[in-house]
Amino acid sequence: MVLDKSRRHIRRYREIAGVLAKHGWGWLVQRIGLAERLGRRVRVTGLTQAPTHLREMLEELGPTFVKLGQLLSTRPDILPHSYIAELEKLQDTAPTLPIEKINAVIESELGAPVNEVFGEFDETPMAAASLAQVHRARLKDGTPVIVKIQRPGIEEHIETDIEIIYKRARFVESHWERARTYGLLDLVDEFATILREELDYTREARNTERLRDVLARDKHIRVPGVHWQFTTKRVLTLDQLRGVKITDVPRYPQIKVEPKELAKRLALSFVEQVFVDGFFHADPHPGNVLVDTDGSIGLVDCGQVGRLDPESRAGTVRMLMAFEQQDARALADEILFLGIAQDEVDPRRLTIDLARVLRFYHGLPARAVNMGRLLTQALSTSAKHRVRLPASFAVLGKVFANIDGICRQLDPDFNLTEIARSCLGKAVRKELASEGTVTELYRAVSATRSLIVNLPEQLARLIRKAVDGNLRLEFKHHGLDEVTSSLRASSNRIAIALIVAAIIVGSSLIVATAKGTGRLFGLPTLGVIGYVMASVFGVWLIASIIRSPRHK
Repeated sequence: MVLDKSRRHIRRYREIAGVLAKHGWGWLVQRIGLAERLGRRVRVTGLTQAPTHLREMLEELGPTFVKLGQLLSTRPDILPHSYIAELEKLQDTAPTLPIEKINAVIESELGAPVNEVFGEFDETPMAAASLAQVHRARLKDGTPVIVKIQRPGIEEHIETDIEIIYKRARFVESHWERARTYGLLDLVDEFATILREELDYTREARNTERLRDVLARDKHIRVPGVHWQFTTKRVLTLDQLRGVKITDVPRYPQIKVEPKELAKRLALSFVEQVFVDGFFHADPHPGNVLVDTDGSIGLVDCGQVGRLDPESRAGTVRMLMAFEQQDARALADEILFLGIAQDEVDPRRLTIDLARVLRFYHGLPARAVNMGRLLTQALSTSAKHRVRLPASFAVLGKVFANIDGICRQLDPDFNLTEIARSCLGKAVRKELASEGTVTELYRAVSATRSLIVNLPEQLARLIRKAVDGNLRLEFKHHGLDEVTSSLRASSNRIAIALIVAAIIVGSSLIVATAKGTGRLFGLPTLGVIGYVMASVFGVWLIASIIRSPRHK
């Protein structure tokens, strides 16, 4: 088993190294230690059109790396815009599988042949991606469904890639300070979790059901139902939603709802998902948003969802308020509160940089403000100051950018900021009325009560210790190591300088009095040895001073 795993890794290492070198990324093979793993040198070629080559390289490397590229496309705090724009073009497509293999997976998972499970099953796939293939079908009662079937052997292939990525990430973090700053291993952890969840279709089914429950209040939004009796870890069966891609609506006159109204419905749904529910569809590209003839909007492919805990959801509301009021200080406070600082942060400098971002949008008409891009720029600014916000905020930026793009195709005057503003009141009311708020207030009151009750006793203890002479205060200094080292080095140099001076004076006295048993160059030998020692120590002292960073 171990030998087989090792062989798989070596074979995959060779494939990865070959693709990297082919696209001019041979230098990266050396940098991440792949050449060492292969035990040979890899030809390093020049790097041109790096973003395009990166996208093509990830597509060639297969599903794991395509998904990694899609994750990185949501992280403007890590990659430059040119790379983000190129990675957004990643296509998750794959050749179709023979129907015999599809039937074998269904039979293995559902315990019966396809013709016994479904009344009809279309052997021509409606989509073929790197992880799965999707087919239309009908249940025995005539209900139209879509069936998502996982490709055989894909889980083992992805686990091999994840293990390799983990090993290379550890290597890079141990050799590159910037990788530690960005939390490369944390990013790999997040990626591995997302990918493993995506391989479990029961989790996608639960996400779909929860989103369906959340959006049940909106009569204009539909989410497919899950047929659990025909759903397993590798097979997912959902209701088939009718409709056309939302960006194609203007070409279908039978859809009676105006495109402007559709844009408003879609945007309002996503704004409420984010700011009110904290649970949202995280992949709203046009192919996942369908419109039926009655104007209802269907959201499909709920494998990727975003979650905001109550604290993050409240933070997004406050950030939106800060955007609205052009309050850079409040925005900086929220970023520092929600994020993780990798180093000491200067709040004033962060505020100035955020003010520069907000000033760019000041005075623009609201419809010209892309909320997703604005959030992305705030993320990039926080990353510049080495503050890492939760990954859900990067996903949120991409979601709003996608929604803004779709809605502007339907309505050139679309204004997402105005729709978000209209939802703020509802989000704040829910936050104040939630059980969590009541619990937090109770906890705060309880802690205050305990503090007031216990304060006299604690003060009495402190005073008693002070009177008895047992009160002890401990201080720890920070940032004085460099000063201590400088003082130690200076004192050592002074001591050596005194020794050199003493040797010179002593040698001069010996020479002047002509004492000593032997002669060298006509001078007492002991005096000459003293001069030589003084010269050696003196030259060393001068050299150490010149090499000192402070001297430079």
